[in-house]
Amino acid sequence: MSTLVELFRKAANQAELKSKIVVCDGDTKWTLAELDTMSEKLAKHFVEKYGAKRGDCIGIYMNKCAFYALAYTAALKAGCAYLPLDVFYPQPLLIDIITEIKPVVICSTPDIANSISDLAPMYVFGSSLPNPSQSIKLPEIGPDDRAYIVYSSGTTGKPKGIECPHRGAAFSYEYRFVKYPYVENEREACNVFFVWELFRPILQGVEMYVIPDNVIYDLPELCRFLSTHKITRMMFTPSLLEAVLDTHSDETIRSTFRTFRTILLCGEVVTYLLLKRILDILPKMEASFLSILNLYSISECHDVSYSNLTEVFYTQPSRKYAPVGKVIPGVKVHVIDVSEGLKEVPMGVPGEIFVGGPALAIGYINRPELNQHRFITVPDELRDQLGDRLYRTGDWGYLLPNSVLEICGRCDTMVKIRGYSIEILAVESVILELPYVKSCVVISVGAEGDDKQLAAYVVLKENVTRKQMRADLKKQLPFYMVPTYFVYLASLPVVPASSKVDKKALPPVDQQKDAVEASALPKTATEERLAKIWAEVLSRTAVDIQESFFDLGGHSLMAARLLHKIEEEFGIQLNMRELFATPTVSSLARRIDHKDDSDNLEHVDLAHQVNIHDFKDNVMDLHLRAFWRSTDMDYSFSRDIVLLTGVTGFIGSHILVKLLLTTEMRVICLIRESAGVTTQSRLIDSIEKMGMMTNTLNDLIRSRVKIISGDVALIRLGLSEEEYLFLTYEVDIVIHAAAYVNLIFPYQALHGINVLGTRNILDFCHQNKVKPLYYLSTDAVIPSNLKDVDEDITNDDVQGKLMNGYAQTKWVAERLVINSQVRGLPTVIFRLGNQAASMSTGRWNNQDFIYLLIFCSIQSKMAPDLDWVVEFTPVDFTSSFITQILTKSFRASMGKIFHLTNSNGPTWRQIVNWINDFGIPMRLIPLQQWVQLISTNEGAEYQQLHKLLQVMVKDDTFFGAQSMYKRTNTEKVLKDMGGTYPVVTKRKATVGKVCIVTGASTGIGEAIVRELALIGYMKVVFCARRRTKLMELVSKLEAEGCMSSNLLPVACDITQMSDIQFVVSRAVETYGTIDVLVNNAGCMYYEMMKNGPTKEWNLQIDVNCRGTMNCIGAVLPHMIKAGSGHIVNITSDAGKRGFAGLAVYSGTKFFIEGMSQALRLEMVEHGIRVTNVQPGDVETEISNYSTDKEACSKYDVSKAGHPILSSSDVARAVLYAVNQPSSVAVNEILIEPQATPI
Repeated sequence: MSTLVELFRKAANQAELKSKIVVCDGDTKWTLAELDTMSEKLAKHFVEKYGAKRGDCIGIYMNKCAFYALAYTAALKAGCAYLPLDVFYPQPLLIDIITEIKPVVICSTPDIANSISDLAPMYVFGSSLPNPSQSIKLPEIGPDDRAYIVYSSGTTGKPKGIECPHRGAAFSYEYRFVKYPYVENEREACNVFFVWELFRPILQGVEMYVIPDNVIYDLPELCRFLSTHKITRMMFTPSLLEAVLDTHSDETIRSTFRTFRTILLCGEVVTYLLLKRILDILPKMEASFLSILNLYSISECHDVSYSNLTEVFYTQPSRKYAPVGKVIPGVKVHVIDVSEGLKEVPMGVPGEIFVGGPALAIGYINRPELNQHRFITVPDELRDQLGDRLYRTGDWGYLLPNSVLEICGRCDTMVKIRGYSIEILAVESVILELPYVKSCVVISVGAEGDDKQLAAYVVLKENVTRKQMRADLKKQLPFYMVPTYFVYLASLPVVPASSKVDKKALPPVDQQKDAVEASALPKTATEERLAKIWAEVLSRTAVDIQESFFDLGGHSLMAARLLHKIEEEFGIQLNMRELFATPTVSSLARRIDHKDDSDNLEHVDLAHQVNIHDFKDNVMDLHLRAFWRSTDMDYSFSRDIVLLTGVTGFIGSHILVKLLLTTEMRVICLIRESAGVTTQSRLIDSIEKMGMMTNTLNDLIRSRVKIISGDVALIRLGLSEEEYLFLTYEVDIVIHAAAYVNLIFPYQALHGINVLGTRNILDFCHQNKVKPLYYLSTDAVIPSNLKDVDEDITNDDVQGKLMNGYAQTKWVAERLVINSQVRGLPTVIFRLGNQAASMSTGRWNNQDFIYLLIFCSIQSKMAPDLDWVVEFTPVDFTSSFITQILTKSFRASMGKIFHLTNSNGPTWRQIVNWINDFGIPMRLIPLQQWVQLISTNEGAEYQQLHKLLQVMVKDDTFFGAQSMYKRTNTEKVLKDMGGTYPVVTKRKATVGKVCIVTGASTGIGEAIVRELALIGYMKVVFCARRRTKLMELVSKLEAEGCMSSNLLPVACDITQMSDIQFVVSRAVETYGTIDVLVNNAGCMYYEMMKNGPTKEWNLQIDVNCRGTMNCIGAVLPHMIKAGSGHIVNITSDAGKRGFAGLAVYSGTKFFIEGMSQALRLEMVEHGIRVTNVQPGDVETEISNYSTDKEACSKYDVSKAGHPILSSSDVARAVLYAVNQPSSVAVNEILIEPQATPI
């Protein structure tokens, strides 16, 4: 049996393969010989520098790229196992994995290495590879040595590390090379299952094209990539391939796959419908035959079986799902009845699948109990039959006599239906809570893929219809957890020996009778035709003609398909609003048959909606009195528990970050389940998407955030009774930020989350103890065309004036909150206007109207000519204001409404001019002409904006019709807090520029870093000798909202040229350039000249003169090459006039002043500016280091009692200088205490 290293060396030594290109990544192309040479060097470097030895582990933490393949190969050559560390892993998971495995080194790239640099030794790829000693010998390894460690997350608990040997991967590779060989001119694209697939083409001298991570799920880009590079082979998940088919025309698909010879599918069940779609679009080619292979592969046992689905499609009858094919020779598959030990079942009889053979993993790391359960040591008496060791897959299936394996599903109670993971026991628990249910059992029925459904077998206490049961469950369960079928039984069958339910004895489902009542079946021809369409789109066998499409699980994408099919069937065009008006088969059939055009969507009786949802009897007199008495005792929420909804949204994610960084609160996040992604991932993704994730924040999330899966629109927030009751006692405050923001959908579509969600939250706030509610409303609840709308407006007269569903639902919800407040519930309402990008990250909500307008204008280089005051507020200001109200202004804010709107924003023409000034040309054209222009662009942003414009904007008058708001309550609170409302101005010249600051650990240096990072929005490389101080500053800045990616701390001694060169190289590697150098590092000692010479003389000369020159010398080549730059020297007023007691210090500063004057003249031709900032006495620790007491007592006047400068005064001067246009040179800034001018 070979090792992966042996396979690689064998390929690299073949003369016909050496010169072949095997790695292709953008402009990077490596031959097999080049990869062999580079990986040999790197492997020896791992041994020489990091002490890597046989059996160790080397981590790989980088995006998919050529360097990944290099690190992968080098790790194996060094005798180590490679450890893939996905860049999308949340920080807590990375920490857990690295702590558990302890890799000797982690390979990474400069753009992401900093995020884990403190967790393990790092090798960061740069412009060149190391040159290790040629005497280094690489270790010999065997097939049973571990080759890699991968982490696979289970359904619960900590993800498990799987150790896999060389023999498994080598066995798999060699089999596929023989069974499905590469032919001449093959090009394989890799991204999906990257670590499994990248080595296969390399070992055969085939070009391996790396698909970048930002391309694989950008489907148009993916198609362009495959077409451009003439790819012949690629592995997909079925869902990825289906998404490609769904989003492109047949012609585009044929063009994309025209060069393909092999498509591999892995990771999910392949439905026959998907296979048919593929082969209908991609028929047999004249020159070659396209093979579609289905691979059954598991991390713990590698490849198990293959099936050529092309042959299956053309030679076997139609079926529900595609087979996984014949078991690979050498792999042992056994179908076991685990209820009878390890007894194999007969051929064709289903059971649990166990796998043995040469490809089994070594086992799970540090999981002895799981190893015992999953990796079975076979008893001696069965070894001749089953082998020594088996892996228990948890899959359910059967073997046919021809060794073809069929997979039927999973064995356990966690099932996946339509992309959602469902715990069957949780569904059973809710059904058993229904008062008319005696007992029940829930199973999944149907084939894997689109046909799988839930069926509930129920024993009733009293008669109830299936429709009523389904309606009751919808109030407590998400739609995907409500069973499709309800089978009514007199009793549940049981196994006599155990008294457990005998699921094998349950009767089969009658797909029509058990889905709906006979009275709810179609009665007219139109109803029958519509019901058939409904069932097809919803993947159901039958539908109740009185149930809403959306209650049955329909969503906006399904609705689009439904309307398209209705148009094909009936020849009539309906829009989304009409579907919401008639959302049942019955009502829509009447509309079609009688051409009933009545549409009451805009005529919702809002006052009636408030009345029917209001908790008129939800009064907690005793609890309320107790709560309000407690507020007399200086009530503070700074350490309490807050329930936060809407945390995965734009404003919600920013509020969470502010709560974690600026308070000590613990946060419970209520997050709705989403198909195919965990709630934890949704939370992390929402923060990372906004550019806010830092190591500090990751730690805070892990220690202070609890995530609960639920839904505000459901009774008890979708929680179990026990969990809900616990939360009503545990939670102290509620921030309700969850909302369905859609300016197109009508009231009925948004009612669930926006109205019922708020009603359910209000109920929660009343339960068991009073919980103050901080409710996020919107300025959309105010009708248009009003002036000077203040927070205390009586906003009752709105009927017929709020014309979109979002405004209507939010008005009803706000009235419910106000009514509860009148009855005593402590509430605060924030009416939010448009939320713009964060001032610290620059990230917008990409669905925002203003963002889309700016984006499409920039992309098209045309902008609509609008007379419009653009109203928006930076989202980080809003989240900060809400957090401060919560923690610092409780009693003063209760019962108030705060407007967070900006009626004094810039005009649209100003914004266009600012963008033009920034170097992005845009021409103003009439609105209607511009709308026509963008309507022809198929880009997602253009189409989304066009939909909004069609619904919202009838003509130019829309932009002048917005109401104008006052902020009386808001401004009062801001004044009390010492803050101001942000004013939107032109982009600062410093934004995004890269600056090096020396002497940054304390005092003036720390203040400069803070000013440039937080106010100037610069990327700051800051250095000092004490790394601990630098890291403390990183934590402080992150807590204040600075992105960790904009901070690069580097420990160095500026008197050592090698240290400074390292700082400069890190800056260039990380950010690509250096725009500004701030020479701040320095030292000062009060000394009498008569007492010298002293070591302090030399120290001041070394640091102040030589250190400054080292820094300038290191950065000048980069600035000259760039043709621009700015050098700022922090000198002193002692460089303008000599001071007694500071003779040496004054001399060093005079030196810098003279040098700077000459340097300034030399640099004019290169576009480089030189500024000297000359502070007087500053309140820092620098003078405390003087040991000459005589000099201090005679000449140190900084402690004379008059006010002196702060470090921030100097920092603001630096920001002022670097913020000037490139044509303006601020040569000197003399800044002194007012009382002591020179």
